[in-house]
Amino acid sequence: MQDTYEVIVTQAGKTMFQEAFYNYMSLLGFAHMSIGGRLGGLTSYDFTSDSGTVSLDITNVDQSHFKVTVHSSNISVQPLVLDALTEGVADFIEPFYDNLDVDSSGLKLRNLISQLRDSYEQEINILK
Repeated sequence: MQDTYEVIVTQAGKTMFQEAFYNYMSLLGFAHMSIGGRLGGLTSYDFTSDSGTVSLDITNVDQSHFKVTVHSSNISVQPLVLDALTEGVADFIEPFYDNLDVDSSGLKLRNLISQLRDSYEQEINILK
């Protein structure tokens, strides 16, 4: 089973996804190895566990856009991408919430963070 997910994103999207995916895969217990490319070259991360290997490749499309590719020969990558994205967004929002005066609007943000964290947890439990 070869599974691949590809998307073209801006610099900000690349940076946020790269950090979120790296943190998420580490949280799942995957060991990692990174291979950095030269300016304009390929950056690649391999994450390995008993379940298999997942690779994250990032290449320049132009000066402000990057192709992000997640692939594996034995693990379904879309659930990983979805959970990494929702966890990453929650990680991004949480420090802002922590410094708010909690009122009904703040509670809505807290609920959103909880919903993001729980969105795809069921699908990923099989890898833990």
